[in-house]
Amino acid sequence: MVMTRNERGFGAAWRAVRRRGGGELARSSVKRFRETDGTSHVRALAYQLMFVLLSGFIGLVGLASAFDLPRVRGIVEQLADTLSPGPSGRLLREAASQGANGGTTVMVLGLLAAVLAGTLAMAQVERSANRLAGRSEDRPFGQHYGVAFVLALSAGVLLAAGGLALAGGRAISEGLGWERAALTVWTVVRWPLGVAVSAAGIYLLFRTAPRERIGSPTALAAGTAAAVVLWFLFSLALGLYFSLSSSSAYGPLLSVIALLLWSSLSSLALHLGLAVTAELAIGESRSDGLVRVPDTEAEPGRIASSTL
Repeated sequence: MVMTRNERGFGAAWRAVRRRGGGELARSSVKRFRETDGTSHVRALAYQLMFVLLSGFIGLVGLASAFDLPRVRGIVEQLADTLSPGPSGRLLREAASQGANGGTTVMVLGLLAAVLAGTLAMAQVERSANRLAGRSEDRPFGQHYGVAFVLALSAGVLLAAGGLALAGGRAISEGLGWERAALTVWTVVRWPLGVAVSAAGIYLLFRTAPRERIGSPTALAAGTAAAVVLWFLFSLALGLYFSLSSSSAYGPLLSVIALLLWSSLSSLALHLGLAVTAELAIGESRSDGLVRVPDTEAEPGRIASSTL
């Protein structure tokens, strides 16, 4: 019986996990992340994520005002309270009230800025994925940003929807005025729904963003799972920290600090997931030769795996 490429990839990835163990895989993934200057890539992506978050928020405010959508406006107002409760929420609430006066102009500028920032963020993900996989070149300029634009409208929208369901679930239910049965169902469903939608967006991102596919579907799925779990844990820990700390310590700047930390931790989770995929790809390449990853015998000018 002849095994297909995907079947060999599935088997090789799981054999690599069993052979090295979860602890060793985690250590080698962190080592790969650190030695490829992953922290710089994390900062670059987090910087773009902040623009996506803020401009997207402004775009939603303008959308609700331009088309007179009270339910969308209710979600935006509740989202401001959810993301930054207490005195710190004044920043976002003031932005929402001022943006409502702009209408169509605010909507167009906000959504265009969100798409532009999302495109730049996806371009950064390609660069990060290529470096973590040991590749020194990205796609040509036109393809680089063309693929990034498509990913911003596909994987980016999925990630935004998943994140909104997880982080702003209460805002959605209260903004839409759901009560009793509908509220109970949404309270339960939003968690698996948010995780599933976010995982779909991350998998699509890991599969499409690199110049060449990093690993088999199993390696991509494992990296996606690692990114989703870390993202959920980071977000949970951050929310717990700010819920226990006093908002008076930061005043109205708490919302900005929270968003900065959240974007940085989200970027870190994504990059560590990419590192896991790259490490599993090495195991596949050594057993089946499916993925080209530079090795220590590489000729001059190529990046050796020992430097990753």
